[in-house]
Amino acid sequence: MFKKIVRPFQNVLLERELCVGCTAPLAKAKKLGNLSDNRVMVECKCKRRYVYEKELVAFKRATFAEEQQILSMIAKGEVS
Repeated sequence: MFKKIVRPFQNVLLERELCVGCTAPLAKAKKLGNLSDNRVMVECKCKRRYVYEKELVAFKRATFAEEQQILSMIAKGEVS
């Protein structure tokens, strides 16, 4: 029930490229690395992670698998 109420507000914030937690602009977020040629992971100042998809020109919340992928790439030193 709660998710049905909150999700539309979060979608509006993401459309405006704002963090859903602290409403900071995601354009100023720290770049963690490239997941692929068209996807970049960024981290907001409140530590929430987002994936910027260049094809869609939009941000989305990072999944657990995407976070693990970038963390393993950082540990191996493969981040570009």
